[in-house]
Amino acid sequence: MWYYILAGAIMIWSFVVQISLQGKAKKGATMPANVTANEVVQQMLQDHGITGITICHKNGELTDCYSPREGKIYLSDTTYNQATVTAVAVAAHECGHAIQDHERMLIYRIRQFLAPAAGFCSSASWIIVMAGLVIAGVAEHGGEIGFTICNLGILVYMVTFLFYLVMLPVERNASRRAYKDMKQTSWIREENRAYAYKILRAAGDTYAISLASSALTLFRLLLIRNSVRGRRR
Repeated sequence: MWYYILAGAIMIWSFVVQISLQGKAKKGATMPANVTANEVVQQMLQDHGITGITICHKNGELTDCYSPREGKIYLSDTTYNQATVTAVAVAAHECGHAIQDHERMLIYRIRQFLAPAAGFCSSASWIIVMAGLVIAGVAEHGGEIGFTICNLGILVYMVTFLFYLVMLPVERNASRRAYKDMKQTSWIREENRAYAYKILRAAGDTYAISLASSALTLFRLLLIRNSVRGRRR
């Protein structure tokens, strides 16, 4: 019962956040900035003594990202060379990740370490837990084995959960860095800076939802594991 209540609450929360983010980004795209997103990235990189990173265009909307392996900051159609409040906020946020990487921020490095395995562990954990559930149900004296296998699956999923756990503060920190630089420059008119912060905050809320969803999945896996507990005879 609690699982379905929490799942419904997270679904509603996700819907509200997505609508809010899209609305804020759309409105911010109508507010002019004094510089383009590309110029923001160039100045931030220069101010923080970062070299060797190039700016590239990436098709799509809000597909912006920083690739530490390639040494590139990708800016989407709605950001690349655009002089709007939304474009400046998004570009500054992605540059915030480049600064985290340059400063070898510990929690950022942990996220990068976990990232390659997070997706695989998410899928593999379900396979392992369901295998434990099946073994507990069909094998003679399989309760003990099934319970152990379920615990293994949960441990595997913890890699994914930890990834989302560290991702939220990493994203919030990148936004704080972006906003700090925006306040110290004339990229955006002073009366529009508060709105730029709202965009960054709304974008960060999507990662809070990802963390909540991951915690809910962990809760679900624990419920399945506990259903096997009674078969340990």
